Amino acid sequence: MKFVVDANVLFALAKPSSAANKIFSMYELKLIAPDFALMELFKYKDELMAKSEGDSFDNIISSLKSKVIFVDKSEYKELIKRALKLIPDEKDVAYLALALRLFLPLWSNDSHFKKQSQIEVFTTKELIEFLS
Repeated sequence: MKFVVDANVLFALAKPSSAANKIFSMYELKLIAPDFALMELFKYKDELMAKSEGDSFDNIISSLKSKVIFVDKSEYKELIKRALKLIPDEKDVAYLALALRLFLPLWSNDSHFKKQSQIEVFTTKELIEFLS
């Protein structure tokens, strides 16, 4: 099953003992994210390192790149305006635009994604229930 994932899920995937990692390990998931999410990871490098349980930043990024396909903005930029009309948070419209472009559900724990009805959104808890 394929999902677009937001930065919070990426941060969770950096923690080996997280529920997100357990889900990823148990099920054949294909995860996709906008490539700007990598910049978010670099921006919050210290927080990411703290969650990673002692791994190096390079290893964390390498591990995430092996789990997630990062997509260039050119692939979904035509849907940014549409996504802006659906959710007010400008920093998260890229995730929604990518999900719209690929016709995929979104995996996010941010509740504002649930306020739109164009794309199905799963929290980690809902995804566990759905996949079980």
